[in-house]
Amino acid sequence: MKDKKQQYPLDFKTMFGVSTMGLSQMIANSLITGFLMLYITDYAGIYTGIAGKAASVATLMLLIGRIWDGINDPLLGFVMDRSPRTRWGKFKPFMFWATLASALLIIALFNIPMGASDALKVALVYVLYILFDTAFTLLPMNPLIQSLSGDTRVRTKLLVVPRVVTTFLSILMSFFLAIAVSLGVDGVRPNIGLAVVVFMVPFTLLSMIGIAMVREGTANVDEEKVQVKDVFAMLKSNKPLWISQLSGLVGGFSFAFVMAAITYYIKYAFGAANLGTTSMIWGITILFGMVGGTFLAQFIQKRVTPGNGAIIVNAISIVPMLILWVINLSGPIQRQGLMFALLFIAMLGVGGGYIPGTLIGMECMDYNKYATGKSMEGTINAVGQFVLKIQAAISSALTGVVLIAVGYNAELYQDAATIPDTLFSGLGLVLFGLPALSSLLAIVIMAMYPLRHKGKREVMYADIEAKHAANQSSD
Repeated sequence: MKDKKQQYPLDFKTMFGVSTMGLSQMIANSLITGFLMLYITDYAGIYTGIAGKAASVATLMLLIGRIWDGINDPLLGFVMDRSPRTRWGKFKPFMFWATLASALLIIALFNIPMGASDALKVALVYVLYILFDTAFTLLPMNPLIQSLSGDTRVRTKLLVVPRVVTTFLSILMSFFLAIAVSLGVDGVRPNIGLAVVVFMVPFTLLSMIGIAMVREGTANVDEEKVQVKDVFAMLKSNKPLWISQLSGLVGGFSFAFVMAAITYYIKYAFGAANLGTTSMIWGITILFGMVGGTFLAQFIQKRVTPGNGAIIVNAISIVPMLILWVINLSGPIQRQGLMFALLFIAMLGVGGGYIPGTLIGMECMDYNKYATGKSMEGTINAVGQFVLKIQAAISSALTGVVLIAVGYNAELYQDAATIPDTLFSGLGLVLFGLPALSSLLAIVIMAMYPLRHKGKREVMYADIEAKHAANQSSD
């Protein structure tokens, strides 16, 4: 008799596919969150020498992108829900083609021609970013995984292994700036555009192979086609969705703020000449923090519901971030060991948030089926994508506000003997203070999540199973 673990969807082929199909998405998101603002302000050659001008361009771009998201995300989610099920499934074709398109667009975004005028560069940045942002919405990774099984334990296993794989492979991102510097012509100025190509091409190929290996599940094939009225029904009845998304939006800032501001902070706190080394130390810190947090979350999820798991992991990040913020009030942190040790503890909480957060998203799809008869995975996934984009945009925009306020000039600061105290106080608030506050607020909001209670979850899944059995009997 075969080992149960070898059966679909926990067989090797599916697990390998699930573990690799999001790699391109992960790298692209890391580039947008951690390096796009830096690229525009320091290395794209936009309004060189004009203090704060490039930062203003990037901040406005993110604002326009979020306005566009408010329009296109729900529409594209609805399109995915309305799309016919092909022989490859409903969501798999979107995942395949959107992965390819988003990879090509992000490569173009980080390779703006240096010889172009400032106006043309700004136009290209805006257009390419919005196109990338649109393609990124059409990546229904969670609905694809959700279709594989309705069992929370199976879903957890489907999430843990991919999380560990992507986190370990993302260690390469800690070497991104170092690799970019090595690819530069003078060994000092990084060639970010070429580095993006080096990262995106192999990860995208691996992702597309992974997508091809996953056989989409058929759990919701008996549902009728989604209509416009179903969207309004979802808005009216799916209370778990809105509470969880609001908590996820607020709590997710704890990571988004860190990623948006960390490079600027370590560049000037520990010396621009040491940026390659300190960025690698940060990469190692976040790697082991995220991996450790993933295993910690798996341990927690065996004992509590996903809603309560989210509360626990958010609580882990608060204290270390508050300590770092208080230290920074007296000036830039000088002890790298202390800073990275406390950030490691905070990353345990951040890394632990992925498992319960994703399970909650799938629960909300299940709840929609329970409340309205239709899962609406595409629309709900689009809501989640919109929340992630809001996090990245606001965190980067606040970093941009700090840079604008201090009249940021990359060329001047590169060789300056002293850096304005206002730069560190502003970055410290974004990097340490706001993440602690966001984690606390996320806990308060998640306490109102209806499916946090085990009894309500059991009633929901029993009803879904009964209706599914009835449909099979009628067929």
